[in-house]
Amino acid sequence: MLDQALTFGDGLDALRWTLAALSLLASLGYLAIVDRSPSLWRTGFKTASIALWVPLPLLGLHVEGTSALALAALAAAFLFSSLGDYFLALKGDAKNFPRGLASFLVAHIFYLIVLAPLVSAPAGWQLWGIATVAILAIASLAWLWPKLGSFRAPVILYMAVISLMAVAAFSVPLPWLGIGALLFVFSDVVIAVDKFRMPVPRRGHVVWITYYGGQALIAASLIGLLR
Repeated sequence: MLDQALTFGDGLDALRWTLAALSLLASLGYLAIVDRSPSLWRTGFKTASIALWVPLPLLGLHVEGTSALALAALAAAFLFSSLGDYFLALKGDAKNFPRGLASFLVAHIFYLIVLAPLVSAPAGWQLWGIATVAILAIASLAWLWPKLGSFRAPVILYMAVISLMAVAAFSVPLPWLGIGALLFVFSDVVIAVDKFRMPVPRRGHVVWITYYGGQALIAASLIGLLR
């Protein structure tokens, strides 16, 4: 899957693999200091981890038969995801959480733009994946509801959009794509539980591993599919 996403044989493969490697290194750098106080290094590693993927879809625009809209939308999804990471890495300003939430909301809308033309009627394991997404979203929202306060409307909107993104991912017959989307949903549920309900042990590590892993599976699946 990774080879299909990064090896095109067009003279740009070294650049693709370099960007992917730098992203992984930035991700590991952030993971090593995830529990430390906000700093330039911590914010930089977190933001760069997904930002380094932004050029990857755009490097495929010259390939005959590819959809420019889908590739541009995928690059935008990575861009707004990295912007969300940037805001969530900052602390000390109460506005950073809603800014991060809004950034990821836009990212999921761009993911939906990419996924919409690819979906088909789900069956078998896809239905189990969709059911898992629905149960996770509904159960977590019901549990968090009494504690959400003024965040009820934005959290409902965000949960609806990310769940729709995950359902769309499971409606494409690529198992790793659906699993990646499910990991993304799970990471956001952990963030919400930690913020609104109760502290989650090793929250930073759990969130980052599931989030980055989920994003990586989504990225590799979609770039490989769109090439």
